[in-house]
Amino acid sequence: MHALETPRVVIVRPGARPVAGAGDDYRIALEILRDLVATLAEARYTGGRPTQLSVYVAPVPSGGGTTAAEG
Repeated sequence: MHALETPRVVIVRPGARPVAGAGDDYRIALEILRDLVATLAEARYTGGRPTQLSVYVAPVPSGGGTTAAEG
């Protein structure tokens, strides 16, 4: 994402939900996205070119929960 050379990136994942039998994979994926948001915002990790990343994870239409990793 940093290689895109744009100061802002938005990821939208509609209809997201944990996959049956995936265990902690969904939670781990969200943690990775949170870490990515924080890391790309730091000039020291991006060669002085921070990237503002916003990630929106929307619930499935059936009313499942929503989780957002936003930066």
